[in-house]
Amino acid sequence: MFIKKIFIYSLLSLISFSCTLNKIDYVHGVSNLKNKIELIKVNKTNKNDIIKIFGPVPLTNDEEKRWAYFEVRETKTKFGKKDIYINDYLEIYFDKYGVTKKIEFYDLSSMKDLEFSKEITKSMGVSDTFSKQILQSTRKRMENARKRFNK
Repeated sequence: MFIKKIFIYSLLSLISFSCTLNKIDYVHGVSNLKNKIELIKVNKTNKNDIIKIFGPVPLTNDEEKRWAYFEVRETKTKFGKKDIYINDYLEIYFDKYGVTKKIEFYDLSSMKDLEFSKEITKSMGVSDTFSKQILQSTRKRMENARKRFNK
């Protein structure tokens, strides 16, 4: 009887201490991106100022002289599903001297309006070689054999 009480109390205390009342929040990228954008002045702020404000650049495109920053915040719901509630994306374009030329900002609501291309890009890394075709046919044979075996 005494052991059952100890077991029940320890189980209840373990359950109550493992639950958290705080919101579980995962942040990827730059925190408070929307607020930091206000510090950028077009035709005045240069690349060094941008690095001081946002930190190192995660995405660059040297041909277009474009830098990109992002902020993604997600949390877990009561049932363990991930919910993204902030998804901000910032593109900064520079002129040939490294001064900001244009700023484009997208948040979660404006990203829903974007249209993506339906074209399919063919991968240059994986070509249809003879060995790839043999491996694919072998895999199909194994899948067919497994289906027949499981009947």
